[in-house]
Amino acid sequence: MLLKSQFNFKYFILVLIWGAIIYYFSSIPDLKSGFDSTIDLILRKGAHIFVYLVLTYLLAKSFNKETVPYLILVALLAIFYAISDEAHQLAVAGRSGSPQDVMIDSVGVLAGLIFYRFFRKK
Repeated sequence: MLLKSQFNFKYFILVLIWGAIIYYFSSIPDLKSGFDSTIDLILRKGAHIFVYLVLTYLLAKSFNKETVPYLILVALLAIFYAISDEAHQLAVAGRSGSPQDVMIDSVGVLAGLIFYRFFRKK
């Protein structure tokens, strides 16, 4: 069981703020960069990885544990948010949600867990 003293509310507030930022950008109908289509695609998919890396890192810092069950919980929460974000985009004119984007977000989740474990040991 997670003890209150182990849970870091400061990081959880940052999770909520970061989640709101993701939600805000998902509400914008057109997020094209203005670069040619290949570069635009790389930038947008790279942004998916980055925002979910940060979200996952902040979630992991909230729990402040490195045990496998907590890391699985963090990953599931972040992937659930990615799924809900894609569902949200289905309701935004000019946007679409896709399972491929959830998979790309999941790469960010994995990167966030690796980042958390690497810096936790330092």
